[in-house]
Amino acid sequence: MTPEQLNAFMNDYGPILWAIFLTFLGISIIVRSWPFIRGVVKTVEIIEQLPSRLDRIEERIERVEKEVHTNSGTSLKDAVRRIEMKIK
Repeated sequence: MTPEQLNAFMNDYGPILWAIFLTFLGISIIVRSWPFIRGVVKTVEIIEQLPSRLDRIEERIERVEKEVHTNSGTSLKDAVRRIEMKIK
């Protein structure tokens, strides 16, 4: 191929070759960075769910607290005290 033919070829097909090259480059960048992108999306989803998770945690803590404080006989602490008194 002579330099003139190469120059004509590049003038005719150069933009198409660049488009193909840049497309494959973009795809390879996306494929290589996909684990990072997936991690970012997962982190954002967790942060988005955080308020409702915290509300559920607070509700569970409140239920546990009710069981470890005396409340006239129905809590776990009261039941343990009754058992201890019967054992003594």
